[in-house]
This record gives sequence, C-alpha cells and structure tokens, in this order.
Amino acid sequence: MDANDGRIRKGGVGMDPWADPRLWRERSKDLLREAEQRRLARELRETRRDKRIEVRWSLPGDEHKIGDLLELNGRPRWEAFEERFIVADNKKGKLLAALPYQTTSKRLWVGLLINDPWVQERPLAVALYAGVGSLAREIGVGEVLAQPVSHADYPCEAGYLRCGSWWWLDTTRPPDRSKPPVGGWRRMMSLLCRALRR
Repeated sequence: MDANDGRIRKGGVGMDPWADPRLWRERSKDLLREAEQRRLARELRETRRDKRIEVRWSLPGDEHKIGDLLELNGRPRWEAFEERFIVADNKKGKLLAALPYQTTSKRLWVGLLINDPWVQERPLAVALYAGVGSLAREIGVGEVLAQPVSHADYPCEAGYLRCGSWWWLDTTRPPDRSKPPVGGWRRMMSLLCRALRR
C-alpha cells in the first residue's frame, strides 16, 4: 500500500479498491440487508411494546392487508377476497394476524392462523383466539371450533379444549380462567391443558 494516496499497488499500477463495480454492488447489498434487519428489529420492538391488540371482524378495505399476510405465509392473495376473516391489529392500524372463519346457526368455525412472521407469534395468537371467543359471545354463537395449529397449543392457552382434531370453546359461559370448571370431563381437560403449559 502506498502511504501517500491510500491505493493498493498491483503490478506497479495504482488501483483504488472501490473502483471495482463488483465491490460497490456487494457493499450496497450488505448495507441494504443491514438496513432491512434494523427496520424489522425496530418493528418487532414496537410490537412488543404495544401490548394492546384489537381483535375484530374484518372490514371492507382490509382485503389488501390480509392479502399481504397471506403472501407472507406462502398462500395466494385471492383468498383474502373469497373468505371472511377475524383479524388482530395494533392501535396503529397495522394488521398482525388473521383467522378465516365460517358461521352456522350455533357454531363459529375458525381456520388456520395467518400471522406476520416478523411479530412474536405466541402472545398474538393467544390474544386472537381469546378475542374470537369474545366476538362469538357478542353475536350469540354457542361454541367455537378452531382448526389446530400444528406446532403449538395456542387455543389451549386461550381456554379452548381439545375435541377430536379440533379445539373447542363453549361461549355460553363467561370466561373465568382463574379456576378450572367444577367437574366432569371439562375439568379434567382444563387441568391437563394447564399441566401441559408448564
């Protein structure tokens, strides 16, 4: 290296290491990747700080936000326009998760969880499943059946009981998670869910 101008001498010719366009491209890719990681980390911190998650029925105009979530989860966007959803968003209006649903006269059927992969899933999913129970109570539906999440027991944490291959929630009784039901198989299932959570 020549002390006078900071250039590397290769074969007797002075060469500036940043003159090569490949080096510039690699460095700019690295900088963009670092900036994206910082942005995602900032959003994750903000979401963790923002404990208030609102669970609500999807509204007209939510289709594009739901479509974005579907794409992030490897599913086609058109599902957002074909199905109805229950969504969870933060107080800034950012959609964090969604559950497709169908209703019958006495049941609310809930599909697979779709969430933002950059947000911590467990607290969001538990709040969403608990919110589904509240929404079902508001419209007078007697029970909620939720499709199981393959890698977690979020519905159990929100008060649901395992019923075959589905999770079941009785919405005719108000939720009191401080103590298990009085007796019978519901009590056994509740105690089992509590033991598995520990």
